[in-house]
Amino acid sequence: MKKTHLLIGLMAFWMLFFGQAAQAQDLDSLYAKDMLHVGMKAPELTLDSLSNTTLSKMQGRFIVLHFWASWCPDCRKDMPELNKLYEEFASDSVVFINISYDTDKEAWQKYVHESGMGGLQLSELKKMKESQSAGMFQVKWIPSYYVLNTEGKVILATVMVEKLHKRLSTLDLSRVRIPRSQKSSLPSFPNGDYALRSFLAKNVNYPRTASNYGLQAQTLMEFTVDIDGSICDIRVKDNHITAEDRLPFQRLSGDEKKKTRERVLEMFAEEAYRVISIMPKWKPGMRFGIPFKTRYELPINFKIFYDNDWQSQ
Repeated sequence: MKKTHLLIGLMAFWMLFFGQAAQAQDLDSLYAKDMLHVGMKAPELTLDSLSNTTLSKMQGRFIVLHFWASWCPDCRKDMPELNKLYEEFASDSVVFINISYDTDKEAWQKYVHESGMGGLQLSELKKMKESQSAGMFQVKWIPSYYVLNTEGKVILATVMVEKLHKRLSTLDLSRVRIPRSQKSSLPSFPNGDYALRSFLAKNVNYPRTASNYGLQAQTLMEFTVDIDGSICDIRVKDNHITAEDRLPFQRLSGDEKKKTRERVLEMFAEEAYRVISIMPKWKPGMRFGIPFKTRYELPINFKIFYDNDWQSQ
């Protein structure tokens, strides 16, 4: 009897094991059968209305489309693996586009931030059954994934993140052709770096106290360049003295030196903030041809050029 029970137990275990394996392998046959077939051209989709950027304008790259929602348990379960795929494959050549069926904007954006999800984020803020994108791409289950080739045609349609990894691993990136206007780039000062240096040289005022004591510094500023090129959220990220070897400063006592350093560093920070706040609009950063907010760092060097400095150059 014990052997019989053991045999029945083993049979039940293997039936359960193979049943679960078969179910895992069959998820696409259950939930992806209505998705666009391989070889079909992807429908048009507006990615950014301000720049009039559409899915068709992204051709030349490989595109990963991820349909999901923050309230979806299976989407949350896949998210760590999807984030790994983004870290491994995302580039100018492989673009990840996440299309959410959240209806609560705050909940959607909060989850995107907390989960560290990379790529472009889109949402109609409509339920899946009511959204235009779900209808166009025949999404009946989330998460769902598409991979589009450089011609905008479907090369994978699946609900299984494992298959997504396998397909991305076989992409031929030599087929990627990106127009210069569609390449990603950092923000830039109007007319380039030379114009930026000229602007700083013309507009930075050396604090008198710092000049009197011969103190020099580098002030690292951080700010946001918005999609229209305007500058906001200006902050001092680092501020430190780089030279204090001139005689007027060395004659101070230890406590006087400390107070003078602190006062001068505050002056440098205030001046750097003032100069950045009067800058003209920059050329915004671009991501896949779409302007986007970019956090930017700019060091401002406060340096005194003495006669012997010029002679040695």
